[in-house]
Amino acid sequence: MREPSATADLWRTVERLRGTYDIVRYRDLVLSLVYTRAQDQDGWSSILAAGRSKAAIPMTSIVDKLATGDTLPPIAFNMNAKIRTELVEFVDDAVRALGGAEAFQALLDRFATLEGQRGGEFYTPPSVVRILVDALNAEAPGDIYDPCCGSGEILLSAALRAPGLTVHGDALNAEALVLAKMNMTLHGVDARLGTQSIDVLSRPDQHSSSYPYIVANPPFGTRDWSRRDPELVKSWLYGPPPRRNAEFAWLQFVLERLAPGGRAAVVMPVGTLFRGGRERVIRQAMVAGGCIESVIALPSMLFYGTAIGTTIWVLRAAPNPRQDLLLVDATRLGQLSQRARRKLSEEDHQAIREVLADWRAGVTPAHKTLPTAVVTAEDLSGSDYDLTPSKYAIGEPAAAGTGDGRQGVETLLRELVRLHEQAAKADMTVDQVIGRAQIREFPIGELPPGWREVSLADLGELTSGPFIRASDDGTVGIVKPRNLEGGCISGTYDRIDEDTAGKLDNYRLAEGDIVCTRTGGIGRHALVTSAHQGWVCGTGLIRIRPREGADPRYLSDYLSSPSVRDWLIRHSAGSVLPSINTRVLGTLPVVLPPAEAQETIGRVLEAFSDKITAHDEIARTTAALRDVLFPLLTSGRVIPPSDVPK
Repeated sequence: MREPSATADLWRTVERLRGTYDIVRYRDLVLSLVYTRAQDQDGWSSILAAGRSKAAIPMTSIVDKLATGDTLPPIAFNMNAKIRTELVEFVDDAVRALGGAEAFQALLDRFATLEGQRGGEFYTPPSVVRILVDALNAEAPGDIYDPCCGSGEILLSAALRAPGLTVHGDALNAEALVLAKMNMTLHGVDARLGTQSIDVLSRPDQHSSSYPYIVANPPFGTRDWSRRDPELVKSWLYGPPPRRNAEFAWLQFVLERLAPGGRAAVVMPVGTLFRGGRERVIRQAMVAGGCIESVIALPSMLFYGTAIGTTIWVLRAAPNPRQDLLLVDATRLGQLSQRARRKLSEEDHQAIREVLADWRAGVTPAHKTLPTAVVTAEDLSGSDYDLTPSKYAIGEPAAAGTGDGRQGVETLLRELVRLHEQAAKADMTVDQVIGRAQIREFPIGELPPGWREVSLADLGELTSGPFIRASDDGTVGIVKPRNLEGGCISGTYDRIDEDTAGKLDNYRLAEGDIVCTRTGGIGRHALVTSAHQGWVCGTGLIRIRPREGADPRYLSDYLSSPSVRDWLIRHSAGSVLPSINTRVLGTLPVVLPPAEAQETIGRVLEAFSDKITAHDEIARTTAALRDVLFPLLTSGRVIPPSDVPK
C-alpha cells in the first residue's frame, strides 16, 4: 500500500489538530471527511473556497455544500460542531496525493496503531489479512462472508484479490459497519453489509444462507457471550463452549454457515490450541469430524498494542473425508520494525502459500524454513488434542540471520531507551509529589478544615440499569458489566434501536457519569467519557451521576481504593453471587475534600498511573527483547560476555 508523500509530517498534522477530541470520535471524523472529499470533489472545492478566510467551518456549512444522498456518511458528524479549516485542508491534501481509497486505508492503519489494543477491535493488520486471504484461497464466482467484519479490510482484500466474488458481512456495532461501508465504496467493491449482536452465537441458527468462503477475526476473550449456559440454548455441532470466552462458539458458528465443500479461515488466540475442559472436548470432536484442514501458528507482535501470538484455523465443511490435518509453525517468521511491530516479508508469505498449496495438492509439505507436521486423531489423542504446531512440526527452523537479528535487537533497544526516558519523567513527577508533600497531623477521626465525610448518595444520583433486550439492527450502545475493564469501558457491545433507546432516556449515560457493577464482580467501575455519551446503562450496573461539588475523576479514583473495595465486599449480599443495591451503595462513606484539593489529588493519582503504565511497557518490551535474543543466543550467533553476574 502506497502512503502519502511526507507521511510523517502529514500524520503529525493529524495528531496536532486532534485537540480535545476523543480518539475514536476523531478517527471517525477524519475518515468521514476523507470519504466525503473523495465522493464529492466539486462540493469539497466550494467548502475550501468558502473556508479559507476562517479558522473553522461549521459542520452545517459542509453538509449544505455537499451533494445529498449517499455522499455524507452517518458517522461522527455533530451538526453543532465547527471543523478546523486546517483539518479540512489536510484531508484535501491527503486525498489529492493518494486518492480517496488509499488515503482512507493509510489513515485507518495509522489510527489503529495509535489506539493500540483497542484498534484491534475494528482493524486487522495487513500481514494477518494477507495470510487469511492466502489460506482461504477464494475463487470467483462465489460468495464470501465475514460475521464480524470490523472495518472490512479482510473482505476488501479478498474481493480485490478475486474480482467477481459476492461480498457479505456483518459488523458487531454500527460504527464499524459505517467504516466498512466507506472502505468498500471507496475501493469500488459492492458489498452487502449489516450488523449483528454477539447474541447471534447463542441463538438457534435461523439463517438459511450458507457460504462457500468465510473469513473472520472475532474479538478475543468475550465473556458472558451467552445469557444462559450454552448447553441449554441450542444444539452445537461439536459440543457446548464455555461461557467464559466465545472462541469455540465462533468456530462452530462459522462451520454452521459454511456451505458443503466450503472453506473458512479464522483468527484465534493461542489458548484455543491447548486449553482443557469443554474446549478440549470440542477440539477432539472437530478433529474426529475432519473439519480442521490446517492450523497456522503466527509470530508474536503482529497485532496492535499486544505482543501475544495468534493462530489461524483453516476449516472445511463436513462431510470431509480427510482425517489428517496440517500444522504449520510460522512463529519464527517476520522482522521487527518500528515500535516493536513485526512484519512479514514477501518470502514469508510465499512460504506459507507454498505449504498450503502442497497440502491441498496431496503432497506432504517439507518446506526448508517453515516447520510443518501432518497429524491424525491418533497422534493427537496422547496429548489431550493439543494442536500447538511446535509440538509436532519438523523441519529446519528459519535461521535467524545476523542482520535481521541485529535489526530486531536494535529496534527493541531503541524502544527501551524511549520507554526508560518516559519512565524517568514519570518517576521524577512521583518523586516530586512525595518529596514536596506536606504531612500534617490530626487527631484520629478528624479531617482538615473544609474536608468532610458524606455518603455517596449525598454526592450523586444512583440509578440501577434496566433489563434490556439487544436488537440485531441496533445503533445505540449498551454498557454491560463485561464492558468494564481497568477503569475503562471497552470490549464488544450490545445495541438497541433508536426507538427503544428513546424510551430509556432516564438510563442514558453522560460524560462524567460513573458506572459500577452491582452483581458478580463487585467493585468494578468505569468513568464515562465522551465516546459513550448517550449510550444506555445496562442491567447489572448502577449509574452514579455526580452532583455539583463532586469531581467525577476524584470520585472514580476514590471508588478504586482498597478500603472502598473492602467496604463493598462486606456490605454486599449473597455468598455465591455477591450483589449490592443502590440503597446500600448510597450509604458508602466518602471523604470529600474542597474542589481544588479533589483536582490536585486526581493529578497525583494520575502521576502514579503514568508511572505504572511506563514500567509495565518496559516489562513487556524487555520480554520481547528476551524472545528475540533467545534464538540468537542458542544458535551461537550472539556470544554473551563471560562475566555476566550470577
